[in-house]
Amino acid sequence: MFVSESELVQNITIAEALSRTESLYGDGLALVSRHQGIRWSWHDLMNAARSIAQGLSSLGLVPGDRIGIWSTNCAEWVALQYACAISGIVLVNVNTAYRSHELSYVLNRSHIRALVLQERDIHADYRQILDEALSRTPCQLEHVIYLGSNHWQDIASTPPATPNHVPQPEDVANIQYTSGTTGAPKGVLLTHLNLINNGRFMGGRMKLTGRDRICL
Repeated sequence: MFVSESELVQNITIAEALSRTESLYGDGLALVSRHQGIRWSWHDLMNAARSIAQGLSSLGLVPGDRIGIWSTNCAEWVALQYACAISGIVLVNVNTAYRSHELSYVLNRSHIRALVLQERDIHADYRQILDEALSRTPCQLEHVIYLGSNHWQDIASTPPATPNHVPQPEDVANIQYTSGTTGAPKGVLLTHLNLINNGRFMGGRMKLTGRDRICL
């Protein structure tokens, strides 16, 4: 059976894909966050990711460490995803519907060293839930970083530097927990290879181009 080049698995990392996209569409629109009034080009997104990557390194986080993101949709979420991909840190996606016992479970199982989160929104007081979760069980959490705080601003404005570590396509990029409807949630390890090719094949089947936009 003939397989076209577009259907072949791409053996690259998320950071490599972002760099290629920036080189092709640097001034083009990459991300719009309407409720934040943010419109980032690919250059903007890359610069934000590089700064955050270096900021995470300044916390003492190293490749293979886990950092959690516990937030509804925002530009910082996307920038952190790419920052982790650049630095080799594993991003753990924490469900915003979690309450203290569920958060305790994920913190304990995933060995998160740092957690980036909103303080509160109309749905929940995440600071209070986190305090309750930490009182339930010991974990390896060392850094709690609230979006919009001076701590986050310091991380996000760190001068970028060339990473000492170059991630590989087979490295884990994300840990995504299952819903846990029939038992305790299971942490699914997603590699750069997984995520890049999932996106490629979905975009190919939908015939998306650099001129198209996706509303999330």
